[in-house]
Amino acid sequence: MFQGKTSLGFVAGLFSLFLMGCASTMDMEDLQARVDANTAQIKQLKHQGGSGTVSQDSVRLADIENRLDQQKARLANLRGRLDVIDHRLDTLMEKIDEQNARIKSMSQAAPLSSSPNAMAKTTTPPIATAISPVSPPQGTPGSAASAPPPSADILYRQAMNDYQTGHYQLSKKEFGQVVSLYPQSHLASSAEFWVGQSEFNMKHYDKAVSSFLQVIKNYPDSPKRAVAYFKLGRSYESLGKKKDAIHSYRRVLELFPLERQLDELAKRRLSRLE
Repeated sequence: MFQGKTSLGFVAGLFSLFLMGCASTMDMEDLQARVDANTAQIKQLKHQGGSGTVSQDSVRLADIENRLDQQKARLANLRGRLDVIDHRLDTLMEKIDEQNARIKSMSQAAPLSSSPNAMAKTTTPPIATAISPVSPPQGTPGSAASAPPPSADILYRQAMNDYQTGHYQLSKKEFGQVVSLYPQSHLASSAEFWVGQSEFNMKHYDKAVSSFLQVIKNYPDSPKRAVAYFKLGRSYESLGKKKDAIHSYRRVLELFPLERQLDELAKRRLSRLE
């Protein structure tokens, strides 16, 4: 129940930010139209040389240029607000993905823990042996290698904790271990995505591109595939590869028409690039 309420809270926050972004986009489009109109009016006045006295034309021109400067300042402010909203939307989407992964992991583990065999194993006390196994002395060869690696779930949770606390170098390594040690796990594609996201946050955009492409190519059924295309576009943008970014955002719209919130984000990025 708590998990459901938390997810609903994230969705509500995402929807609120989405509405704020739409309103800001509409304001920006209206303001841009005014800027264009005033710019055209200034050009026309300068081209015609004015229809009244020199003094009247100068006053009129100065007034329009002053309004134009104010509108440009407001436009820059709106663009800054949109960037902040975009970042918050990305963060909320990441939290929703994390919640979904946890719910899926818990639902898969629940039948095992509730089965009679599992209950018998947990309730039956172990039979004591007459001779305790002798632990190898510290520092002997092979003693460390005999210890099994943590499970995929444990590694993933630890990596996510490190990611959320800003330890991106560490989270990249741990998510990478999930992929390399448990390639068939249901967490593998999500872990590969978070490797890319960790690289992106460290501004290693080339490496982020590589990881997001791995998600797209190697995991055709991954729930992260849509957002991987979007983040691939963001990485290309950061590298100054405009054409590749446009292609990635268009793929979001073409392949995932039901991902409405993600589609709207992709449309907004495209409107800035095209």
